[in-house]
Amino acid sequence: MLFKEIKHEFEIDGRKCSFETGKLALKSQSSILARMGDTVITVNVNTKKSEGDSDYFPLSVEYIEKFYASGKISGSRFVKRERFPSDDAILKARMIDRAIRPRFPHDYRDEVSVIVTVMSYDGDNDPAILAINATSVALMNSFAPFEGPIGAVRLGLDGEEVVSVYKAMDLTSEDDKLNFVVAGDGEVFTMIDAGAHIIPEEKILEGMEKSLSMMKEWIKPQEEFVKLLEAKEKTYVSTELAQEVVSAVEELLGNEAIRKNLEAGDPKLHEISKEELFTKLEGKHSKAAISEAYEKLQKKMLRKIVLEENKRVDGREITEIREMASEVDLLPRVHGSALFTRGVTQVLTIATLGSMRDVRLVDDMEGEREQRYMHFYNDLPFAYGDVDRVKLMPSRRAIGHGMLAEKALWPVIPSEADFPYTMLLMSEIQGENGSSSMASACGSSMALMASGVPIKDVVGGIACGLVTGENGEFKVLTDMQGVEDFYGDMDFKITGTDSGVTAVQMDTKTKGLSMEIVKQTFAQSKEARKLVIAKIKEAIAQPREEMSQYAPRVVQIKVPVDKIGEIIGPGGKNIRELSERTGAEIEIEEDGTVNIYSSSKEAIDLAAKAIGGYNFVPVVGDIHEGKVASIMPYGAFVDIAPNVAGLLHVSEMADEFVKDVRKYCNEGDIIKVKIVGIDPQGKIKLSIKGVK
Repeated sequence: MLFKEIKHEFEIDGRKCSFETGKLALKSQSSILARMGDTVITVNVNTKKSEGDSDYFPLSVEYIEKFYASGKISGSRFVKRERFPSDDAILKARMIDRAIRPRFPHDYRDEVSVIVTVMSYDGDNDPAILAINATSVALMNSFAPFEGPIGAVRLGLDGEEVVSVYKAMDLTSEDDKLNFVVAGDGEVFTMIDAGAHIIPEEKILEGMEKSLSMMKEWIKPQEEFVKLLEAKEKTYVSTELAQEVVSAVEELLGNEAIRKNLEAGDPKLHEISKEELFTKLEGKHSKAAISEAYEKLQKKMLRKIVLEENKRVDGREITEIREMASEVDLLPRVHGSALFTRGVTQVLTIATLGSMRDVRLVDDMEGEREQRYMHFYNDLPFAYGDVDRVKLMPSRRAIGHGMLAEKALWPVIPSEADFPYTMLLMSEIQGENGSSSMASACGSSMALMASGVPIKDVVGGIACGLVTGENGEFKVLTDMQGVEDFYGDMDFKITGTDSGVTAVQMDTKTKGLSMEIVKQTFAQSKEARKLVIAKIKEAIAQPREEMSQYAPRVVQIKVPVDKIGEIIGPGGKNIRELSERTGAEIEIEEDGTVNIYSSSKEAIDLAAKAIGGYNFVPVVGDIHEGKVASIMPYGAFVDIAPNVAGLLHVSEMADEFVKDVRKYCNEGDIIKVKIVGIDPQGKIKLSIKGVK
């Protein structure tokens, strides 16, 4: 036989699962076909020896969702070939990356490619959870020295109890209060990615402790499957830096310069730059080795300052937040704007309100759905003090940061029934020195309130860093800045209100975070978040009652469902004509809710009156303004509501005999009439006698 199929079947919480290899992608170094229920994915791992010196680990992870997996064809009218990954697919790829990256040796520099493809999706078993676990198996079956296995689980709430969940969750739904994805080896966490509907820290920590044992349910079948496979050689050429390079750089720099460079943060302010080191050590060591030695010494100095001196490189206390500032209404013509500053990290967020016609149509494997609240993150080179070209497409990092801030605010966004608008938030990063995604969440909270969006509570966020020692000691750093992110051991971001958590994201450079570190981080973040929210409230404490004069207004009217077709008209003719005549934008929902948008009160009133006519119930004695539709020898027919006309008889036009109807009215005239009678057949009799 050309190939040998190996399969291992198991159950997770009563769900039939399996890992198998030898069936597909025979040229791939490691190819795993994984199943959970009728959800099927493939994971292919390949490695390649790095050419030349490299100062980073070139791991790439792709997560590809195919429409055919759920029996769908792309809803795009013009493009049926699936090309670019959705934002959601990019987020899942980043999640897998963060889960596995900590489990590679620090001196491993070969290229590793992980490609996950969703082949079949049953709607009940989320491929993302299966993907992290199957990626762990695929890496153990490859030549890469992956220190696995790791397991991944999703946590949700069943009433008040934290339970494992396998179905994809939607935080826009009131039913899904918690969507907490964690990965680790059953003892420590390598990745956390979560959204929550203002859940107290205590409840989340309770669930995280339970999740460690849940991970082991996935780790056991991975270990059993790997035992069935032929072991692959895991040797590699170590890139461990020679001590002589470190000593040479340290001798040239000296401890004082190393410390000053670290405290300066900005490479432009360093006493001795890398370029100077390259020149002085030219021909003795490679640039990559010199650069790595420089970074190693900086990292060592950071640990000395934090662990031995119990302070930060910028002089702050361990739990101290950088100086903050908050401001709203910086931009006069936008619907809402806010500037949030923490240190030199600075974010300007702009809120734009639109009608329900402006919703984003999301078209992916799950099908088509509408999104009425969006947050985008935009970081240009000047935010880093760099000289570079402006890229047309957002980076994966920018997409991830934008979605994290979006997730942070979802639990406080008003429902469509309470606020029938589309909301677009754009965070324009003005300065970047750590935790710009958290500053974006703060700016978004302020911009929404400034624009008059009735959010349910104020959301703030903070990022914490970590410095660990060789003997297990550690310090959690509140409000991590850039240099602490670069040389530290974790980036742990938590957003929430004064009452609870709304979003969490963590990645680490250690082998994993213990429960002790996680608890300490949550405790420090909670205290810091209170201070952040207090600073936000100095600029704006609650949503404004009035929106900007430049924002569209909305009035909602309810009409009978059987009137919807009549209002819209053939091919949308009636509603288009009404919009053109009144100057208002009109949206009709399936339940008969009519949203009328305009920045002009007059336009809204005109449209509302016209739409209100479809609810018309004639009452004798009521006076209406109507349009003369046609003239007859015996009188005129007057439209007093959509598709509702009454007869204005000649006897009701004047006290004297009326010989010529046109002396009193003509087609198209708008006249006031009174309902004076309704016959048994529903015919309406009108009069203009005595009507003013």
